[in-house]
Amino acid sequence: MTKSVEIVVVLNSFNRCHLLSDALPSVTHALSQLSRKAAIVVFDAGSTDGSIEFIKNYFSEIVDIETHCIIPSSETDRSFSSGCNEAVKFAGQQYPSLKYCFFFETDNLIANGRALNLAIQLLEQEQGLGAVGFTVEQCNQRKAGFGSQFPTLFSFVIGQQLSNRLGLDSAKISEWQDFQGTRWGTSDIVYTSPLLIRYQTWQVVGGMDYKNFPFSDCDSDWCWSAYNQGWRIAVLDLPGVIHDNRMHASSWSANRVIDFHRARFRLLVKHRGYGLILLKPLLWLRHSLEVVLLMGTFCFSNRARKSFRQRMVLLKTVFSSYELI
Repeated sequence: MTKSVEIVVVLNSFNRCHLLSDALPSVTHALSQLSRKAAIVVFDAGSTDGSIEFIKNYFSEIVDIETHCIIPSSETDRSFSSGCNEAVKFAGQQYPSLKYCFFFETDNLIANGRALNLAIQLLEQEQGLGAVGFTVEQCNQRKAGFGSQFPTLFSFVIGQQLSNRLGLDSAKISEWQDFQGTRWGTSDIVYTSPLLIRYQTWQVVGGMDYKNFPFSDCDSDWCWSAYNQGWRIAVLDLPGVIHDNRMHASSWSANRVIDFHRARFRLLVKHRGYGLILLKPLLWLRHSLEVVLLMGTFCFSNRARKSFRQRMVLLKTVFSSYELI
């Protein structure tokens, strides 16, 4: 059985037991719809909310799907990127016939029994595709973001909120093509929520860049690196694939604002490599304006105070350690 496993679910877990209780049964059911052998590998980054116990108890009741839970030591890098790398490395060693890695997160659900099968079939049909994602929904049926264009210096300088309003970073499908009753197209970046990756592509790219992108923009960097290697990332337009944290932010997102700006700057340095001398003064001006605007709401909410403090950190470090982890 071990040698014939072709698809492995890679799931990062960290203090989200309330979401795991739905996510694991959902992906297990999706695997049961496949005609090929599959396995599940969970990388738990040191949960203290009962997640590990839940995973072990859940896995003990599964008999037809091989399951593994990687629990690293406290000295081990537990970032999201490292967790993905370690899980895929383990899967590649465990399963010589591995062809696909299905990156699934604790806030993902699959209610469409065709989704995973169609993604595999699309990769088998289109050899130039390195991965396939989905037009994901939230639980209330509203569309959630599934990807974006490669960011530009301009979109970064004017800020995430204004860039989103102008649609500068939103996903742009090059051309929709019919496929088995649905349609697919390519996008620059497709997020790992969830994402089916060809194992060959993962090996060519070399996994995630955990040193520069431990959390923020790790999937953006991976897609960009895959693009530079000649691979394209597809999106299947399907209902019933859900990405919704149900208003429960992960512990990893505590410094999301600071991490986003620093990671986005590193992303542009790595893949654009131009205009960087002019960029920092413009960033300083934007962060200064943000600080001034936040002063008006500083006394009225904890969220405003937190945002103000984070912008002050960015403002103080923009000419020195802005892009450092």
